[in-house]
Parts: sequence; structure tokens; C-alpha cells
Amino acid sequence: MPARLYLCAPGGERPLLAELAAEFPAGAHRVAGPGLVWSELPDEGDRVPSVAFARQALPEPEPLGAPSVTRWGEAAAARLIEALSRAPAADAPWRLHVFSAAPPGARTGPGRARLVRQAVVAELKQRRRSLLRALVPDDAAPWSDDERLAQLALASHESGWLSVCEAAERIRLRRSLSRFPGGEVAVPEDRRPPSRAYRKLLEAELRGGFAIAAGERCVDLGAAPGSWSWVALQRGAHVLAVDRAALRDDLMRHPRLRFVRGNAFSWAPNASFTTDAADTPGGAGALPVDWLLCDVIAFPARTLELLQRWTAHRWCRRFVVTVKFKGEDDYPLLQPLKAALEATGCEYTLCQLGANRNEVTAWGSVPGA
Repeated sequence: MPARLYLCAPGGERPLLAELAAEFPAGAHRVAGPGLVWSELPDEGDRVPSVAFARQALPEPEPLGAPSVTRWGEAAAARLIEALSRAPAADAPWRLHVFSAAPPGARTGPGRARLVRQAVVAELKQRRRSLLRALVPDDAAPWSDDERLAQLALASHESGWLSVCEAAERIRLRRSLSRFPGGEVAVPEDRRPPSRAYRKLLEAELRGGFAIAAGERCVDLGAAPGSWSWVALQRGAHVLAVDRAALRDDLMRHPRLRFVRGNAFSWAPNASFTTDAADTPGGAGALPVDWLLCDVIAFPARTLELLQRWTAHRWCRRFVVTVKFKGEDDYPLLQPLKAALEATGCEYTLCQLGANRNEVTAWGSVPGA
């Protein structure tokens, strides 16, 4: 059976196991270490799986070990030459992620990963320069269609796993494969927004390779105190913010923000909503809007219903929505959410972000909107 290693936040193994059991009921899943879950899976065909509690996935991981940094370079380079030199994809671009998958506080951290990566590159320079010419930098833009991904996860100084994923498989696994090593995304600190909630939206943008743009029209449901609206306004977008409480004073005065005092869950666009943003400063314009934004505190079932309504009616072209859980009993609600997004044909990702607590964030696009 195909195997896959999933990475999650330390302590998140149990919800990840439960989600994997629901997503792959015919598979076998077990904890492989803190923040690591091993899955043996049936043949999935062309199915595009979704695993929200995983930050990164390593398809078909192979155990690999070495007693020193130099030996790591030799062992990993030999395996990469074998895997990446096969025709017809020998000249295709590829990315190399080397990262620590060791428990928090272990000796094997980011510094060790950098040294091992340097050793691998040095060994490839000696043995197969053609592969280095096709190597894409870690900080590159989102994937190219023919790009392959090689990952080396260090479980300790002497042991780890190597995974090489061809482009077609990487595309199929796009909902759980991150372009950031280990699925770790650094979000810049900023004290200007009303709260730290801005980090979720920025991280979703980075992970998804998208960004709210100037001139676009956003509806921010449950917007107060206004961190997500602040991000959109900083980008030059128009925002219609809905909440029972006002946003921070400077946002309420912003010329591109229109505030509607109301309930995020009962509010829906109507005839008055179609006012042209060019004629009404801060107006959202005609449907569909470019972005549905929602980071409201609510029972998860209500947020799921809200997202389903907006996508089914195609009121938005794209969305970023946080689903907040009250406890582990709420986690099974992710499966009907996935089914609803699939039914409307949405291209989506569900992920527990580094900035999330007991919650996950969904982002995606709505076809035909």
C-alpha cells in the first residue's frame, strides 16, 4: 500500500489521526513521533485528498540515515540522483526541502537542517551538476506545473525520511503539500492591526500563493475589531464590514470601508448591496464580490453553513474563512464541509495554520462566480 508521512503541530496527532481515519477509512494510520503520523493508504486514483490538520505531507517516504553532516550529503545526493535522473523528467525543475521533524527542544533543529542541505547541494555539485541547474530556490514563487518536490525530514541527527514527489502527484496532493519546508510559514510581526488575527490572513495568503489586490471588493463578516479589514484596506481593496460592534475608529473613518451593523450569519447581499463602489466610497459593488473574509467567533456549524451558503449562491469569487472549534467533538464537521465544497466544484484548501489555535482556515475559489 502507498505510504505517506504527515506533519502536524506537536500535540495535534489525535485530531490528525481522526481526520485521516475519516478521509481514508480503508487506510492504516499511527503516530510515528511527536507531530508525525504515518499512513498506509489504498490506491486513490485521481482523487484529490484534503487533510486540514496536516501542515505538510511526504509521499512515499523512505527511511534514510547518516552519522554526520557529510554523510548525510552523500547518502541523500545518491538517492536524489537516482530518483530525479529518470527520463522523461530528468531536466524538469525541482525543489529541495530539508527541515527538522524532531520533537521540540531536540538537538536537531533548523541549523542542522541548513548544514545538511548545504552538504547535499555540495555533493550534487560534484556528482550531477545538471540537477543543480534545475534546482528551484526555496523562496521561489508558487509551483510551476512541471515542478517536482524532494523532501528530507530529519527526525534526529542520524535518522530521517526522504521523499521525492513527481509533478503530477504533487498537483494531485496540492491540498496537503506545502511549498514551504516542513509546512512552516514565517509571518512578519506588525503592531498596526487591531489584533493579532491579521496573521491568519497573511499566512493563508502565503500558503495559498494568492493576495488581496488593489481595487478588489471584499465582504468581511464578523469584522470587529477589524484586523482582516485592515489587511484588505492596506492592499487598496474596498471593504464592506459586517458586525454588531464597530471596528477600530481609524478603520470606521476609512474612505474605502463601508460598515453595516448587523449579524454576520443572517446578513446577505440584496438590492442595496449592488451599489457601484465607484459611486459609493467603500461600497462592495455588484455580486459576486472578489473576496469573502470571515474570522468570526461562533459555533463551527454556523460558520460551515455560512460558507456553504456563500459558495452555493456564488456570491464571492474567492474566500478565506476560519472555522473555530469548541472541542474535539466538533472535528468531524470537517468532512461535511469538504463534501459541500466538492459539491459546488470549489478549488479549496483546509489547513490548521501556525497562527490558528483550536481552529482551521479554509481558502479557495468558487467556479462560475
